Amino acid sequence: MEKKNMGNTVFEKPLSEVEMKASRSGNEAFRISARRKWAERLLLVFSGVIYAAAFPDMNWSFLGWVALIPLFWIIKEQTPGQAWRAGFLWGYAWSLTAFFWLREIETFIPYGMSLILALFPAFWAMAVPPLFRYLLIPSHIQLKGYHEVRKFKGSNPFMEILFVFALASSWSITEWIRTWIATGLPWNFLGVTQWQNISLIQISEYTGVYGVSFLLAAVNISLALAVRNWINSYSEGRYRRPYPLITSLLLVMLVVVIGYRSALKYRPLKENSIRLTAAILQGDIPQCRAGTEKQTVYALDKYSSLTRLALIMKPDIIIWPETAVPLPFRADHPLCAEYRNRIRGFIKESGIPFLIGSIDFGDVPKNADRIPDIYNSALFINKKGEIADKYYKIHIVPFGEFVPFADYFPKLVKWIGMGRNLSRGTLYSPLEIKPGVKGGMNICFEDIFPYISRNHTLAGANLLLVITNDAWYPKSSEPEQHLANSVFRAVENRRPMIRSGNNSCSCLIMPNGFISDTLFVEILPDGKKKLNTIKRGEGYTNFIIDIDKNPPLTFYTRFGDVFILLCFIILGFASGLALWNWRQKKQCLLKILSGSPPDK
Repeated sequence: MEKKNMGNTVFEKPLSEVEMKASRSGNEAFRISARRKWAERLLLVFSGVIYAAAFPDMNWSFLGWVALIPLFWIIKEQTPGQAWRAGFLWGYAWSLTAFFWLREIETFIPYGMSLILALFPAFWAMAVPPLFRYLLIPSHIQLKGYHEVRKFKGSNPFMEILFVFALASSWSITEWIRTWIATGLPWNFLGVTQWQNISLIQISEYTGVYGVSFLLAAVNISLALAVRNWINSYSEGRYRRPYPLITSLLLVMLVVVIGYRSALKYRPLKENSIRLTAAILQGDIPQCRAGTEKQTVYALDKYSSLTRLALIMKPDIIIWPETAVPLPFRADHPLCAEYRNRIRGFIKESGIPFLIGSIDFGDVPKNADRIPDIYNSALFINKKGEIADKYYKIHIVPFGEFVPFADYFPKLVKWIGMGRNLSRGTLYSPLEIKPGVKGGMNICFEDIFPYISRNHTLAGANLLLVITNDAWYPKSSEPEQHLANSVFRAVENRRPMIRSGNNSCSCLIMPNGFISDTLFVEILPDGKKKLNTIKRGEGYTNFIIDIDKNPPLTFYTRFGDVFILLCFIILGFASGLALWNWRQKKQCLLKILSGSPPDK
């Protein structure tokens, strides 16, 4: 005798609840719902990929103004859990696409990294439904049930504006958290999509890059609300002014107008400036995890030949990029001795100092029984051929320059490290590369961290210097993305920036974020010059810049991330109001259930 199990024999696999619903005759609503969910997932993936196109190398910056709309539209009336999953899917599609250049290090890295980066838009998305429900939907409508909520078409301009600013604040806060949590990765913020919009990014002088992200997020959300209200008003046959969108656009216009005037203002006065001529060398040396003697000789010969050419123009300083030569400048190896001899020979011949990127060793007291600390460093070698000053990199790269928890799990260094475990520098010490010119150093990706350049400026830097090595990514968009993030440090602190790269993006950035000179310049048919910031290859050039002796400190340099504090206040106020409305609704429900009439 056969036993039945939901219409199946014991020899048949039981149907899942989803399969049972789908198999019911005439259940067209379920099939439509399933198709809609898949359509939403595809839209989330597509819009995440489109958001990535707003960054280099596509640079479709206009997408930064609309990229959040599909995500917001889908999640606004979902549960927080559903919104979190939707935000994670959107974030994974974005980060996998925008950070796919990480595959040039290891194939699996972008897939794993995206699992972490997707958490930030996921948690932002989780906050959208409760704020939408308890700020924009009155309690008396919610008490009438789900269908009445869906049919509600009213609007409250003040609450909608508060809602927009709360979500924009929440987005900025998630970006700020990304600068420090788990050592931080403040790369490809929403505001960075506008890195070439010089007028708009001037607000960074007060807010950092987060202010630009705030504006873009506000426009995204207010556009979505405007469409929602237009649909509602169209069905009612009457027009409603999109006050949140008007407010956001007026704010953007105000920032652009003030920013345009501000961008023109930052030009050093000749009587209060020092002219610096810096020779930038770009060797385009292929990278490897551990340099061989042959590779060291090749790099040394390459940079030596470029140096000879650069010395003809008699610059004030010769700059070699980060780890231009793969052996330490001060080590005992014969090739290291040759390295020192060549640099000192050039200095003796020309009287021109050098700034080089090199691995260096910390000082160890005599008779001390310990290995010296190893640093990624910038060494300033004066006209006597002596190391007159140095800077040790403060923010080192996890798994690239050190392995987290290596003391507890030593095998990790061998498995996933790059053969070294560097130490962190601790001092913000601008290098005086010329009397009156103090350069705040950024090594490798330190220029994406606002606090590094800010602390250098507070320590007296009137010039920002970047020596980096993006040759690890010979074919991808990483170097240009790196440059796009770097531009904001010049604006935040109102200091010019000289970037020296090993294979690309060597350029001169003015205090307003405008790139005024590059290593490679193309001459157009009409005789005009076109700056090429992203061309890879070897070469040298001289950047000539007038540097203000005593430039004032900006608001951002003085006070740091005060704007983020304002974002917390806005989000806290909106969340408190939403919580109050939720509490009022619950109290009304309790009174109804107890038989008491609710308060009017």
